[in-house]
Amino acid sequence: MKKILIVMLAVLMACSIFAACSKPAEEEPSVQPTVIAAETPQPAQTASATPDAVPTDISPTTGLEGNTAYKPVMVQIDNADAARPQTGISYADIVYETDVDGSDTRLTALYNDAVNGVDAPGELTVGPVRSSRYYHQWIQEEWDALYVHMGGPDQTSKDETDIWGSSSEHIKQRINGAGKHASNEGLFFPLKDGHSQSEYAAIDLMKALDIYDYEPQALQSFTFYPQQDYADQPEISEIGLYFFGNKTPLASYEYDSSSDKLLRSTRGKEHTDAATGGQLEVQNVIVQFVNDSAADDGPGSDRRIVDVKGSGDALFVIHGKLMKGTWERPTYDSATSYKVESGEEITLAPGNTWISMLPAGKDVAVTYADGTDETISGEAE
Repeated sequence: MKKILIVMLAVLMACSIFAACSKPAEEEPSVQPTVIAAETPQPAQTASATPDAVPTDISPTTGLEGNTAYKPVMVQIDNADAARPQTGISYADIVYETDVDGSDTRLTALYNDAVNGVDAPGELTVGPVRSSRYYHQWIQEEWDALYVHMGGPDQTSKDETDIWGSSSEHIKQRINGAGKHASNEGLFFPLKDGHSQSEYAAIDLMKALDIYDYEPQALQSFTFYPQQDYADQPEISEIGLYFFGNKTPLASYEYDSSSDKLLRSTRGKEHTDAATGGQLEVQNVIVQFVNDSAADDGPGSDRRIVDVKGSGDALFVIHGKLMKGTWERPTYDSATSYKVESGEEITLAPGNTWISMLPAGKDVAVTYADGTDETISGEAE
């Protein structure tokens, strides 16, 4: 009997020891999932933050990274048929296109990145340089740029068309090659062999930059970031701007989706740059509907009054997407605001911008990527 009891006690003790030794093995699986769960959210947080990143070293005129300097030169450039192809127009950051006499437009080109960036050339010839109008000088006020032109109306019957009237008071420095108050005219030279300087004037912007003697303070400041692709807006194939009549659009842009650029034509022909030989490529196009009327400021005058102050309708083409909206500039000493229909400020794509100040009531012919067409006209106040 004693032997049986001893054997039973031994068996019980063995089972007890076995059970005690088995506990840690059962608890191990519950430790591993806790570690894995704690690490999983990290990659998702990093990825979601990337699209909202705003670079700090961007250009104030193009939004492109690299050049943060602001010392712009604004040049009046001829856009009559005989003036094309212009030289150096593709290097401009911003170009305004305005009616000049009811049959041609003139280009007001702002250069900043090309002359101030780390890759600035030893020389940069642009032209042909032409005369200013009073409304070009109000455009200049938004950017406070060194202003380059070849004279302009200086003996008119109206202060609002005389370039030495009220529109001149804010301009701090000029390079003016002709007429009253000519200054630094020695910087101009003939652009084409066999033509005089007055017919085709050119200027080297790097030499113009050398005479800068003030610190510019811009009123205008475009928004480039955070970037917007406007993916929910319709994509265009081409737009045509009918400044004068309805036979051929004076300016048109075809969207090249492979380069995400708008290719410009003028009067139905590719608009090229004599300096590069290539067709003009534009990142952003703004159509700003403005009041445009005859100046009636003297016998034989065909000058225009283009009101760059006020408000009106606007169109925006960014990444090939067309948006409708508005513009507003309450006073000459304020910046122009550009907004989409929702009331939000437009966000431009980093790159160059062309702004066509189209007379109110004139047509914009739109061909969308899906093959449909639309004619749009706008008003101004």
